[in-house]
Amino acid sequence: MPDADSDSIYRLADMTWQQVEAAVEETQTMLLPVGSTEQHGHHMPLGVDVYMPEAIAERVAERTGCLLAPPIWYGVSPHHTFKPGTFTVESETFQHYVRDVCTSAAEWGVENVLLVNGHYLVQDPELDVVVRELTTEHGMRAFHVPLISVFQDAATTVRTSDVSFHASEFETSLMLELFPDLVQMDRAEAVDVPDDALPLTEYDAYGDNRVGWALSAERMNALTHTGNLGDPTVATREKGAEMVEDAVTNVTNLVDALAGLNAPDSAVETGE
Repeated sequence: MPDADSDSIYRLADMTWQQVEAAVEETQTMLLPVGSTEQHGHHMPLGVDVYMPEAIAERVAERTGCLLAPPIWYGVSPHHTFKPGTFTVESETFQHYVRDVCTSAAEWGVENVLLVNGHYLVQDPELDVVVRELTTEHGMRAFHVPLISVFQDAATTVRTSDVSFHASEFETSLMLELFPDLVQMDRAEAVDVPDDALPLTEYDAYGDNRVGWALSAERMNALTHTGNLGDPTVATREKGAEMVEDAVTNVTNLVDALAGLNAPDSAVETGE
């Protein structure tokens, strides 16, 4: 918990309204971690998809001084309901909720919002719609930031498994770096995926997925007895550290650029 009198406070949940009023004089950018609460195999907790984006967003906020909103814990996860502990909400409910959180922030000075998405791939379509609505209907600069995209360079360099889809090499490595006490590597188990993928679809986060597709709870239940897809046993903290730094650096670059746009003498805004 930061000092309530600290000038470096950036977590909105820890601030008074007077501190928020002062903060938006300095920054108009807010990071909103968005995830879901769902099963992540035998070796990781339900909160992985929130823990990851919130921790990465916090590191960005530390570097840039932008605001960090409390995370959104519930997402679109119908395909994970075959295991207990998973929550899911309707797509429309999720979109409206995220949009309303962002537009309420606009009322007190937030102009730029980054939706840092830990439940990437699955709820990307919903967040893309929210970004479009915030931009075209509410006059905000909005961005969907799926973690799988902003740590891609590091992930493709450090990976050693052929398939990393859910709760496997990438997510487990990230959690080993960010929250090692929450990972039970002695319970991690590789789950091979079947060789039945249709053309333009693959069971891999960086596979040849050129068309949109989805999994049902019934299909997931048939694919995995543990809940993960891929091999988490090859995950390491060192891999996670590289992926975290890649993500933080990339998002920091975007936040810094937005700060330049919001500067009073910005040539971009004035047209000079």
